[in-house]
Amino acid sequence: RVDDHQKMVYHKIVLFIKYLFTQHQKLVRQTKIPNSILKDIKREVKKEFPNDKMMYGLHVLKAIKCRYWQKTQARPSEAVN
Repeated sequence: RVDDHQKMVYHKIVLFIKYLFTQHQKLVRQTKIPNSILKDIKREVKKEFPNDKMMYGLHVLKAIKCRYWQKTQARPSEAVN
């Protein structure tokens, strides 16, 4: 039997996941992250957290917010010919 406290905790988790989703959409628009790179980030994070939507959402947001993809790409001056 699920008590009222458990229902409240579950409800808060669902609301937090929805919040992460809206923040994710907002950051994607703001950072103008290329879709191919966003897919790569999501795929990598999903490997780490296949069953945890909250951790998945947090880590995708973190990667977008810190512009992880820009830090991992080679700079033109460092490109190998």
